[in-house]
Amino acid sequence: MPVVPFDKLNSLSRAIFEATGIPVEDAHILADHLTTSNLLGHDSHGVWFMPRYVPSLQEDYRPWENHIVVADRPGFAQIDGNGANGIVAVTKALSLAVEKARSATIGMIALRNVSHIGRLGDFPPRIAEQGMIGMVGLNGGGEFVAPYGSADRRLRPEPIAFAVPREKGPPLMLDMTLSVVAGGKVEQKIERGEPMPDGWLIDQQGRYVNDGSRYHAEPDQVAVLPLGGLQFGHKGHGLAMMIEMIIGPLSNAGCTGGKGGGGILIAALDIGAFMDPADYKAEIEAHVTYVGSAKPLPGFDRVYAPGEIEEDVRQQRLAEGIYIPDKTWNTISETAAGLGVEMPAI
Repeated sequence: MPVVPFDKLNSLSRAIFEATGIPVEDAHILADHLTTSNLLGHDSHGVWFMPRYVPSLQEDYRPWENHIVVADRPGFAQIDGNGANGIVAVTKALSLAVEKARSATIGMIALRNVSHIGRLGDFPPRIAEQGMIGMVGLNGGGEFVAPYGSADRRLRPEPIAFAVPREKGPPLMLDMTLSVVAGGKVEQKIERGEPMPDGWLIDQQGRYVNDGSRYHAEPDQVAVLPLGGLQFGHKGHGLAMMIEMIIGPLSNAGCTGGKGGGGILIAALDIGAFMDPADYKAEIEAHVTYVGSAKPLPGFDRVYAPGEIEEDVRQQRLAEGIYIPDKTWNTISETAAGLGVEMPAI
């Protein structure tokens, strides 16, 4: 399994995306998004996607600048992305939400008709870095999640992410799906030939499935459980349906089972309209310190606030490099060769 320094992985990714012929700025947005996902420990949303993205970038790349504004209000805009790349689209749409929030306290962008938007946790911190509260939600992802009490695939993972600014360090961030595990993490287990842990997959008899090959081979028999699993899955199920019913119609992407989903809601909230931002950050630090002072259980080093684990992983991987599975590295090498990009020495 290769261990790749972050700067080399990022430079390689930028070179590969640039070689597809898309605008350089967009190539760098894509490369930075994927490699930062690996850097923070979210390998399921990292460079293993790169070979999958390349063909569509070469064949029919549609720039964000061709988007269509369907509705525009002081604090809200509804946008048809016109087939734009999802990661680029959301990255650039964030600035619209922030701009509206500066004048209207809340800025919301409802977006549809874009491709895969990657790791949601990349986006809200960009809003929080502007001194605002950020939120991004998606009624999307593959339709591979079972509703509570069933093993039929009827729900999507419905990822949601939030971020708030703080005084000490980068913004605090929560990025989660409403399934027990993200689909990309299932794929990573399959990629590495590792068994699925109990509680991830379920079959029609209500039994846990550990053989990952069944996930693709038997889609009518095997599904991912909703957040909360067999005992408390009604919570993930209910939240997933609410995300569908809020984001789907408001973005005009529709709900799963209807128009199909794929809508995105971006929200920026101007803290300064409510209180002094310095006082807000002081409140956040006091809360983080209080919760973090809780005595850890045996087997735990400390109590973390949302996003602090990612920061620890970032520091570790900057120092030690990023582990890339052999299969993924070989596929990236093939993709690079096809584009005339030289692989780095590692």
